[in-house]
Amino acid sequence: MACSNKSQVTDAVMVQSMDTAAVVQCVNDIYTAVFDRYRQARTMFKPISRGNFDASYCSTDWNEWMKRVTEYDKVNSQGMVGFFEADYWIMGQDWDDLSVSDIQVAEMTDSTATVAFNLHNCGSVTAVRLPMVNEGNEWKIDNFIDVTNGVDWKANMKEYLSSSKQ
Repeated sequence: MACSNKSQVTDAVMVQSMDTAAVVQCVNDIYTAVFDRYRQARTMFKPISRGNFDASYCSTDWNEWMKRVTEYDKVNSQGMVGFFEADYWIMGQDWDDLSVSDIQVAEMTDSTATVAFNLHNCGSVTAVRLPMVNEGNEWKIDNFIDVTNGVDWKANMKEYLSSSKQ
């Protein structure tokens, strides 16, 4: 019986390791695709549409908060920048030499994962955490957290909308 339990534990560890590898690959693939679009935009002098990335790679909840903030800003920003003064995909306003490194799964369950990595942009490195959720058998980004600068994008969106309604 002890051998049977050991085998089950070993199998569980192997499955967990395969699952984490799949999440790491997913994040790498997402950022490769996103950064390719940023590079293309720079060479063609075209604006970036974060909405396309969000629809493809982010959770339903993230997209709902984005919609709320965008709609609020359309009505209330009065020509000002509004909530989005920076871009959460690149953790800044400008970009150059975009890449990610050291992608690791920090926590994982069947339906959630937290991924940590370093984002390289304009010669700076920003520690990033991505809470992710499994929706329809696809890993989706549920939030962007800039660990280096202490910015939790979803929490800030929620606070922005709740404080603006007071």
